[in-house]
Amino acid sequence: MPEVPLFPLEVVVFPGMTVPIHVFEERYKRLVRFCVEQDTKRFGIVLTTHNAPIRDTPVGIADMAALVDLLSVQENADGTFDVLVHGQERCQVNVVRREDVAERDGSHRPLFFIDDRPAPIRRDDPNEEQVAAWDTLDTFRRYATAYFADGARDQVEANLPSDPLYQASFVCANLRVPLASKQVLFEAASLRERFELARRMMDEQLSAASESGA
Repeated sequence: MPEVPLFPLEVVVFPGMTVPIHVFEERYKRLVRFCVEQDTKRFGIVLTTHNAPIRDTPVGIADMAALVDLLSVQENADGTFDVLVHGQERCQVNVVRREDVAERDGSHRPLFFIDDRPAPIRRDDPNEEQVAAWDTLDTFRRYATAYFADGARDQVEANLPSDPLYQASFVCANLRVPLASKQVLFEAASLRERFELARRMMDEQLSAASESGA
């Protein structure tokens, strides 16, 4: 089974998202080099949870990670990297190997590898997905008017993807909710469920704002 290195971060990467990352720890510099040397150009990003360690990892992590493709790599004069990644499928976090990488302070920190086994979100009847998308996008337009800067609604219309999968990613990435809530959206069983969960979160925030302003 192919394997990919794992990068715990305080971010949830949905399909289609492009994310810049500054890489400074030796173990994650090793991750970048591994991707380039092996020509896989793919690794996993998993949300850190700061809870008890899971699966012999150094920090608490979520059960599901995003597989990302490495779009560009810039090595800086100080040895750090600035990379750009693009979100693809998700996968279950199943650690299969670890490397202990020497840091500059003399300590050794683990770099974990997981199965490169995508766990794509389930797709339902296209008509049901479309209805869920319409309802969610209608709510998101009201949400953008309430929570974002003037003109944000026009920007939403200009930048909204046409594919429902990426429409859901666009909404989820822009919600002002805790990372734990975004992880719930990320782990939704189906695309329709992701839309419905996002709409519910927005409705709750809009209702709370309306009540507080009444």
